[in-house]
Amino acid sequence: MSQLPNEELEGRLNAQRETLAFLIAHLTHLEGDSLLDALDEQSQFQDHQEDPGAVPTSAFAIEGAMMREFRLILEEARARLKEMRNGC
Repeated sequence: MSQLPNEELEGRLNAQRETLAFLIAHLTHLEGDSLLDALDEQSQFQDHQEDPGAVPTSAFAIEGAMMREFRLILEEARARLKEMRNGC
């Protein structure tokens, strides 16, 4: 794989996030809130420990980043869905 500048990677990731948010909002608008609810549940950190951050590891950092990305996508999807439902 070629080396891409950070700006290129960030731009591509942003485009993927926006695309996913659009698709989630559109499907939720058409089909109801079950998809949004399922994704919201999936975005909750689940490792069944009392304090999952007590012993930080790189795996925890990756999992945390993944959960933050889930939440960002869902926030954007909810904002788009609100626009669709308000007719904007």
